[in-house]
Amino acid sequence: MASTRLVSAIVVGGVIAAAASTGIAWAGGPDGGTDNPNEVSEAVGTGAFLGVLEGFRATGATNGEASARVIAACEQAGGIECSVDEVTNENLCIVSVADDGNSTVAGGAGPTVEAARQDALQRAAANGTPFGPGAGIVISACP
Repeated sequence: MASTRLVSAIVVGGVIAAAASTGIAWAGGPDGGTDNPNEVSEAVGTGAFLGVLEGFRATGATNGEASARVIAACEQAGGIECSVDEVTNENLCIVSVADDGNSTVAGGAGPTVEAARQDALQRAAANGTPFGPGAGIVISACP
């Protein structure tokens, strides 16, 4: 259900700031259902656990439902500062990327995990919080 990456304790304080500044990064799909009943919305997000950043992933019939399930899974596990970093109902890979150098978490989407990571790096830079070379993927999901 969850994938974990150890991040310095300073990230704990940055998760809320990152979530507030980047918001939910929609991958181009509306919040409604998908056109194909075999496709679902998928979301990834993060939560802080005593200096450890943990990733969560969930699906739903809509982007809103998938996002709510990520937050619920994080909160049920005892996470604080739970956020949805990326959500899509398109055929894309999505990621949550964290940088312990500047206490930032961001989401990205793309045709591959690496393309999604690059998208997250670009979004963070455009938001005025560029990631350092040590930024890594906390969690990813691909169709």
